[in-house]
Amino acid sequence: MENRQISFGKQDAPVKVEVFLNLACPYCASYFGIAEDVLPEYIANGQVEYIIKHYDKPREMLLIGTLVNTFLDYKNPERVREIMKELFETQNQWDVLNNHEIKNLLTEKYQLKEEPDNIEESLKITAEAIRRNVKMVPTVFINEKEFQYPREIGGAELRSEIEAALAY
Repeated sequence: MENRQISFGKQDAPVKVEVFLNLACPYCASYFGIAEDVLPEYIANGQVEYIIKHYDKPREMLLIGTLVNTFLDYKNPERVREIMKELFETQNQWDVLNNHEIKNLLTEKYQLKEEPDNIEESLKITAEAIRRNVKMVPTVFINEKEFQYPREIGGAELRSEIEAALAY
């Protein structure tokens, strides 16, 4: 398994839930909320490893998500997850800001700074996305079974897929 900088749960968990997402994507915000509701119990029980991969997809509406990603401190995944949760919840407020205003928000509200290593991490995730034929965000893999939006995976389906993978 590659690019697991933002990973939660045991690496030897029987079920891997990977998501390629971007902070500027409203569908990713929906998925993230569902995952935050469904996955914690499975993570706590050692049944799921949850891996978040911020995909800096070169699409105009996603570019501010890429800007935000350059500030995330991958060395502190729990804090990144909390910041992502808050940013997804407030997406409609900050996604109208210009680049300078977003940088100010990240440095003042979250005490973040640009992380030079994130450019290399971004390139690795982009290479993986290309190799795995990820065309859009969010794309979710549950033990290699792929779910690409706009076909949304809801909470009940996510839970059902995890249960099926655990029973396999």
